[in-house]
Amino acid sequence: MKFLTNIFAIFLSISGSLPAHDPAKEMTAAANRFLKSLDSKNKKKAFFSFNSKERENWNFFPGSFVQPNGRQGLSLKEMSPDQKILAHSLLGSALSHRGLLEASEVMLLEQILYDQSGNDIRDVELYHIAIFGTPDQSGTWSWRFEGHHLSLNFSLVSGRIFSVTPSFFGASPAKTNEGRHSGMRVLQAEEEKARKLVRSLNFPQKKMALLSNKPPREILSGQKNTIERKSFLPAKGLPVTKMNPRQRGWLEELIFAYSAKHRPEIIKQISLGKPLIDPKETFFAWAGGLSEGEGHYYRVQTPDFLFEYANTQNSGNHVHAVWRDFEGDFGRDLLAEHYQNNHQNTKGWVSMFDGKTLKGWKANEDEDSFVVKNESIVANSPGRCHLFYETAEPFRNFEFKAKVMTLPNSNAGIYFHTRFQEEGWPKAGFECQINNTYHDPKKTASIYGVADSLNAPARDDEWFEIYIKVNGLKVTTKVNDRTIVEWTQPEDWKKSEKFERILGEGTFAIQGHDPGSTVLFRDLMVKRLP
Repeated sequence: MKFLTNIFAIFLSISGSLPAHDPAKEMTAAANRFLKSLDSKNKKKAFFSFNSKERENWNFFPGSFVQPNGRQGLSLKEMSPDQKILAHSLLGSALSHRGLLEASEVMLLEQILYDQSGNDIRDVELYHIAIFGTPDQSGTWSWRFEGHHLSLNFSLVSGRIFSVTPSFFGASPAKTNEGRHSGMRVLQAEEEKARKLVRSLNFPQKKMALLSNKPPREILSGQKNTIERKSFLPAKGLPVTKMNPRQRGWLEELIFAYSAKHRPEIIKQISLGKPLIDPKETFFAWAGGLSEGEGHYYRVQTPDFLFEYANTQNSGNHVHAVWRDFEGDFGRDLLAEHYQNNHQNTKGWVSMFDGKTLKGWKANEDEDSFVVKNESIVANSPGRCHLFYETAEPFRNFEFKAKVMTLPNSNAGIYFHTRFQEEGWPKAGFECQINNTYHDPKKTASIYGVADSLNAPARDDEWFEIYIKVNGLKVTTKVNDRTIVEWTQPEDWKKSEKFERILGEGTFAIQGHDPGSTVLFRDLMVKRLP
């Protein structure tokens, strides 16, 4: 147990000095540091291809019970001391302080049971790390930290979009009644918040919420890779619309007990796409006793998520608590969306990017400023640089669209009616600004310096569609089909001495703005107009 205490003490001293605003970047760095520390033998155990079936083979049983070949990945037991520190650093890059504390408590319970039984399956070092795909700031990859009563799964699409389900925490015993850790309770909030809510219900509410006086033996979702949604339909329990404001507040506290194990930046991003509590279609259901020590079960169900809890074994002292996503476990829905966006019907449009190389594009000042990763052009320039589209026939009237994602505090641009030049900011043409949180007040879809929008129409860390149309003297820009700028060039418009900001014809260019800016571009399409 001395090892576990020392590891977490060292980790907490390391994590205190890390920047707290970008978990994706920190996750990537931590995963790469860990992989770099491994020899070829151990790396073979820890590293899998992203398409490996093992990626969705999650389990919360002791490793010897995991079929068909036991728990996969590299165990703490097989790591050197420095590798163990790096493994826990990776865990800390994804979990909040609260989550890291609860994960350590789950592992501590294994040590307590080992001390009592001497059974090797309780070895506290039988927690494994598995990494799927190459960790990359703009790539698609995932990783897992797993052992008995702990299965944490993190998926990143294009390096930025998070999925954290399945997220499983278990506790046996949930309350330690003897020994030097007597009185310790693990996963206490998940139990007490739910009991507080169910006890507050009046008779009509209880009639809807209580499914049975006898709880099921286990969480109904089990350890299946995919939840059978039909098993939970029609939704049962008390709808949130039948709760009073105080009860809705307690429901939020209950969900927070699950979500707050993860870093708040990650949860914010997840909940922007899918709310953790749907204002109309969230249901709370309970089965079993209402008193402490009695076996009980509950779940909170939304159109997207399932939060499920069972405490039925060992006289109500053995907890299983899981957060699942009906369609998005292991990032499944995000990957499907990514595939759809990259293979959509392009009738009438011409692709400008093959998703694999920069063929047909030419960088001017530093060709290393642009790379292709995960079917995206990643712009991250050590200094100013521009990537020009090569075309034999210049574009005059056209429609252009692309999917774009900005990392926090990043700036870029899409030039049109421009031409190649060896260095400097493009003198010819106009820039459609890409900037959601960079300090420049001119925000995304502005026609830079000509028709500026001061409100960001999109968020960092999320793909959005940028659209540009030039027809005669009129320029239109849109973000996600919402018009941002409509500008008509005056008939007496003239070139300035410094820049030729005048409609005519030319090509396109992507801007790499500065070393602190990283912006991703994909699905670049153009359609010529008469």
